[in-house]
Amino acid sequence: MVDRASRLAPWLWALALLLMAAALALAACKGRVRINTDVLAMLPKDERRPEVEQAMAALARAGEGRIIVMLRAPKGSEAAMDRFIAKLQVEAPAIKLRHRVSDAQQADWLSFFAPQRGALLTDAQRQSLQTAPSEALAQQALTSLMQPMGLPRVGRWIDDPFNTLGAWLAERAQGSKVRALDGRLRLADAQGDWMLALIDSGASAFALGDNERIAEALAKARAAVPEAQVLAAGVPLHAHAAAAQAQREMHLIGIGSLVGVFALSWFAFARIRPRLLVLLSVGSGLLVAVAATLAVFGELHLITLVFGASLVGVAENYASSHYSSRIAQPPAQRFALMREQLPTMVLALSTTLAGYALLATTPFPGLQQVALFSAAGLSAAFVSTWLWFPHLDAGPVPVRPLTRALGRAWQRWPQLNWRSGLIGGVVIAALLAAAAWCGQANDDIRLLQNTPPALMQEQIDIGRRLDLPSPAQFYLLNAGSEEVLLEREETLKAKLAGMPGIGGWQAVSDWVPSPARQASDAALVQRRWAEVSLLVAEQLGQPVPQPDAVAAPVLTVEAWRAAPVSEAARHQWLGRDTDGRWHSVVMLRGVSRASLPQLAALADGTTVRWVDKVADVSELLARQRIRMLGVLAIAVGAVAALLAWRLGAAWWRALVPTLLAGSLALAATALLGQPWQLFHVLALLLLLGVGVDYGIFLLAQPSRRDLRGFVSITLAAASTWLSFGLLALSGTPALRAFGLTLGLGIALAWFLTPFFVNDHDPRND
Repeated sequence: MVDRASRLAPWLWALALLLMAAALALAACKGRVRINTDVLAMLPKDERRPEVEQAMAALARAGEGRIIVMLRAPKGSEAAMDRFIAKLQVEAPAIKLRHRVSDAQQADWLSFFAPQRGALLTDAQRQSLQTAPSEALAQQALTSLMQPMGLPRVGRWIDDPFNTLGAWLAERAQGSKVRALDGRLRLADAQGDWMLALIDSGASAFALGDNERIAEALAKARAAVPEAQVLAAGVPLHAHAAAAQAQREMHLIGIGSLVGVFALSWFAFARIRPRLLVLLSVGSGLLVAVAATLAVFGELHLITLVFGASLVGVAENYASSHYSSRIAQPPAQRFALMREQLPTMVLALSTTLAGYALLATTPFPGLQQVALFSAAGLSAAFVSTWLWFPHLDAGPVPVRPLTRALGRAWQRWPQLNWRSGLIGGVVIAALLAAAAWCGQANDDIRLLQNTPPALMQEQIDIGRRLDLPSPAQFYLLNAGSEEVLLEREETLKAKLAGMPGIGGWQAVSDWVPSPARQASDAALVQRRWAEVSLLVAEQLGQPVPQPDAVAAPVLTVEAWRAAPVSEAARHQWLGRDTDGRWHSVVMLRGVSRASLPQLAALADGTTVRWVDKVADVSELLARQRIRMLGVLAIAVGAVAALLAWRLGAAWWRALVPTLLAGSLALAATALLGQPWQLFHVLALLLLLGVGVDYGIFLLAQPSRRDLRGFVSITLAAASTWLSFGLLALSGTPALRAFGLTLGLGIALAWFLTPFFVNDHDPRND
């Protein structure tokens, strides 16, 4: 009999899911369902150094939505670039393009610094003015007057007789290899004359639709100039590549899991309704998972969706358990069988949720999102199975050839005794010893990358040709005022000037010297001109008029950042924080790996911090790997206590096979040449939650004459293996390591568990 509450609960659950689906549909229509493809968004934040995270975010925003294109053609790069740009504008009219520079723009760039004539000096000029004899300086001034075609000059000769501003501007121009010639952006190297174009999508770098349109437009523009070599690099292209790969993997894992689960269901139960109910259960799980993740995180990461595709196989476990319990049983017993199975299913769900809860303890936002997505989805699939299946399927579940064959295998499966245990223990110990001997850890952050090699090579080529500063290693400076911060940059640059192993730097103080330096340089120029002006007058044979006595105004960071000339470096000025301290970034070019220790030694750790994001995140991954090993040990103890509470003295029969499976899976990865990393440990955490389910179900039905328990765990293991095992085909090394470890662990846990279950009720042991 079914009471009123049992009849009402399925309808209430269906109503809740319908309301949730309506809310998601409304959010999607309003554009509130955001998909994030940024792999760095998955990484933990540096809570100990929030200013470092702010600096990284500022540098990331500076390149967001921007793409650099370089083009070179054997015969006429200008014509090829014009055709490329024309095609690009047709295919993507919304983007902003810049590949020409007008004379007016160049004049504005020069005239911005005109008021600072005589107050901006290069290091070489300062040294010369401090040490050169008056006669040499007088000759320099005369040469500047008589040969005006040398360095650029802004304004009258008498206003800057040493042409300090021209030399200063020329040195600033040397910071970039790009030149504006004939109104075009050009770069010349050993291969020839390159044309440059800068693209701004005007949208977030992780707006999937915009990135796809830009990538398609670039592909068509490349096809329009088959004779040209075209290089393109930018965050939108990497985001598009990551999204495309994630979508392929979602389809592979999701469709592969679904097809596999349906095939298993058909061979096991030979009816279409169980397959449809499995789809309903999994669908409700995915609906709740998406809704819960969006509610908590406000967005979905593509890696979460790739993991979500594997939810299909795990969610099917509860359906397999229900239908396996009904094999050869009267249909009228389905409600009683569900009530009988419910405690075992709840215990199995609890251990699986414990595995995902452990994933959520990591400081990785991406893994926290995966844990919530999977836990919510599995819980919803369990509720759907519990509330709906007995009502929606009253048909019989006969014994099929597959289930009959599994029953025979279960009857013949060897049971563990002291002799087989000793032999197996020796073999396992030898394998673990070999793995410990040859295994090694590698927590390099590059294991998280999955950028296509061709795209990465173009990124490297463009960075090398343009000599772009690295966003991965930089100095983060802070001070109590703007003036002191600029002085701190100047002190750091003086130390960098004589250091080998770097190609240069890029700093705000390159363009805006500290007020103290501007004042001292202006005083130096005025003093030396007063000394040499009489010598110049003698050489000319006439009096030399004196420059205007009005002091040059102090160039400020605020004025510079508001002008177009600051475009390349304005993002390095981070401004003032809530504590009133000012922050800026000094970036480096051409950094060699050997120079990293010396560069780090220049930082004092307080006012000048050295940031090496690759090393920092790799070190963090290593710390988390060790920490999660400790969490895993605690989790083993917690699961053992839970099993002992529910299973009594037989608790070890459910736990030991999973521990052996995890150890052997980890050993196998080492013997296959894979270095150990954090994601191997995370896979073991999840294996702990999933693998013990097999022991729980078998111990609930330990008789070798009852095939239902073994059929249930075999179908569950096969579907879970299909899901997570397919992650081993992922293009992301971290996901591949996770999938391989968990796939091996699931297979081994299924294989080993029956050895530990005797043909009598082991709970009486």
